[in-house]
Amino acid sequence: MSDREAGDPSDDPIEDGSEPSEEWQFTLGDLEDREAEAEAAAEAKRRREEPIEPGSPSVENVLFVLLGVALALLVISRLFVG
Repeated sequence: MSDREAGDPSDDPIEDGSEPSEEWQFTLGDLEDREAEAEAAAEAKRRREEPIEPGSPSVENVLFVLLGVALALLVISRLFVG
């Protein structure tokens, strides 16, 4: 005898006479999205735990910062000086 008893409602057709739906509750896309989210969360956690080490600035970066400061000072001086 099987694990199911006679009259088990799981093998009865739906009351309106139609057969149960054969569609899955979740699609493969849903499962892939969940896996991608889990991988992204693990990557974010790993990045948070890595120590940030200081580096030396490159010449190009220093020049751009100095150019930005000079431009800002020029704009501010034109506003107040005339």
